[in-house]
Amino acid sequence: MRSKLELLVKILIGVTFFVPLLVIPSSFIFPFIVPKILLFRSLTLMMLGLYLILLISDYSRFKPKKTPINIAVVVFLLSFAISTFVGVDWYRSFWDNHERMLGLFTIFHFVLYYFIITSVARGWGDWKWLLRSFLFAGGIVMFLGLIQKINPEFLLNHNSNRVSATLGNAIYFSAFGLFLFSVGFLLFVKEKAVFWKVFSCLGGLFGFFGIFWGGTRGTFLGLLAGLFVLFFIFLVTLKGHKKIKLTMFAVAAAGVALLILSVVFRQTNFVRSIPTVGPLLNTEFSSGTAATRLTAWGIAVESWKEKPIFGWGPNNYYYAFNKFYRPESLEHGWGETWFDNAHSAAINTLNTQGAFGFLTYLGLFVVPLCVLCGGYRKGVIDACLLAFSSAFLVGHFTHNLFVFENPTSYLYFFFFLAFINSQSTDAKDLQMHRSQITDHKTGGSNFSFGLCIIVILFIAVLIYTTNVNPAKANIATLSAIRNLYSGPSLGVATYDKATTIPSPHIDDIRNDFSRTATEIISILIRNKKTGDVKMLFEKAFSELQKNRLLHPMDIRVNLQQAQLYAIMAQETGDVKLLLTAESVLEEALLYSPKRQQIQYMLSMVKLQLGKYGESVFLLQASIDNDPKIGEGWWRLALVHANSGNNQKALEIIETAQDKGIQFDAQGQNIVSMITEASKKGN
Repeated sequence: MRSKLELLVKILIGVTFFVPLLVIPSSFIFPFIVPKILLFRSLTLMMLGLYLILLISDYSRFKPKKTPINIAVVVFLLSFAISTFVGVDWYRSFWDNHERMLGLFTIFHFVLYYFIITSVARGWGDWKWLLRSFLFAGGIVMFLGLIQKINPEFLLNHNSNRVSATLGNAIYFSAFGLFLFSVGFLLFVKEKAVFWKVFSCLGGLFGFFGIFWGGTRGTFLGLLAGLFVLFFIFLVTLKGHKKIKLTMFAVAAAGVALLILSVVFRQTNFVRSIPTVGPLLNTEFSSGTAATRLTAWGIAVESWKEKPIFGWGPNNYYYAFNKFYRPESLEHGWGETWFDNAHSAAINTLNTQGAFGFLTYLGLFVVPLCVLCGGYRKGVIDACLLAFSSAFLVGHFTHNLFVFENPTSYLYFFFFLAFINSQSTDAKDLQMHRSQITDHKTGGSNFSFGLCIIVILFIAVLIYTTNVNPAKANIATLSAIRNLYSGPSLGVATYDKATTIPSPHIDDIRNDFSRTATEIISILIRNKKTGDVKMLFEKAFSELQKNRLLHPMDIRVNLQQAQLYAIMAQETGDVKLLLTAESVLEEALLYSPKRQQIQYMLSMVKLQLGKYGESVFLLQASIDNDPKIGEGWWRLALVHANSGNNQKALEIIETAQDKGIQFDAQGQNIVSMITEASKKGN
């Protein structure tokens, strides 16, 4: 019985490798994330149920061992938990939003996953098949990426020149490729049968090309760092193989020469056309995404100083970014003014978990590297395992300096940590485990079927409440949003049913519904179909109000509410709505004092209320914070024009033009309108 349960756990571990393939675009909000997380958590809970039965039946055999990597993982989880409950928004830290779903609750599942694997998978025989299975599943992801490379519209890629396959993000795809490349060639050198050598080589090559199909610069740097570690370890460990060393030196020298030539000729069309390499070598840190990421990193470090020990709380970087928002972010477009992640796993951890959390995060890489080196010195692991494992850890950490974690990266990272932990087991301990297996084969069974049933029922309840219900709520909410376009009454009725389904992501559900409801209200007013407007407004307002109570620092809720009030005030002429919008926006400004979006919206509300001086003050402040933004200038000119001071409006426009300020299409129209009105004496 015990052996069958062990086998079942191992099968479920293998099934988790196929989770990255799951995409259900027609049913879920965020179809590339939500189904994966819910399935993974459900599979982990199933494994937990079986593992608990095994643990109860034979505690000494299946209990987690006190190893350095196990301790490092526990300490990291402890840090995550502490920061969750001392941070600025524990609810978001615990659950996260349904776009990422990497709160404490999910991280706990990844840690459970790690410990179950370390307790059940023993010996190279188990790990060989697990690694092969992961390589096979990952190979399918890479193959789908190849199809997407040929057909950019495949899997909702929207004609992007970068590949994301079933992962939904090119960054995730490239990082997965790095892992598969490492595992593939580790297996290649370890396998003995020709078939499995070819299989491993193909899987590794798929991963290698996947790095470039995804086009992620951070992953390419991770690849270079990993290759450097690989060459260094082999050069150190290879003794008495002068020809091999000379060959490696020659290959390394050729690689360095190619890199130098690429740098020298980086602006040529040939180098620019090389996937990943060309964009990396031609990165301009003063513009584009590079500039905004540097800003995000700077804000992360600056705001960390305010909460240095335990940080702002996991998934709370968004609040820090708002408070320390830098107006120059708008120079790169509105899309670059909202960051809920520092776009660096390492820097983000420093900000959200503080110095303590950052050290525990480093421990997840440093401790396994030390264990690998110690295992090699003891003769427990060979040079190949040391080289490829160390290369992946260094490569993955380098990659994480520039990007963020995701469900798939956590999956393979914790799996690989379990692998290193297992392979670094002291030979004496391994022999003891083998003797235990022999003893148990001859011994009796301690299974209690009554206890098994209790455990199974408990796990079933957990799966239903924490995964099935959120899945049903997510599906129902998407249906409600779609129904809103068919008819507001139908959409609201569907939404009311959706909210009866318990879900920890009810805040995201409210936001998604209210955002769509606001859009529908604007459409109805524009088309003069105002019959359902009041009902829809009241519903959206009440849902947003609930979220303001749950997340008082979330200024996006304030902005949504203010937009609703402004639309309805324009429709009804009710000044009270404008006054409420003013109050809501002023509250938002306290949490993000330099954010132009708040300043612009609030200035227009104050203009409608006849508070010209306050409106001018807000817009002048936005210009003082960053005079390069054209929108602040034309809005200030518009306020003066509306107050009857056309001369002042023209002066502002002329000053902006003298400074070389560029206006967008909307700004050009406003400028033209003011200029024409001035000529006519209006």
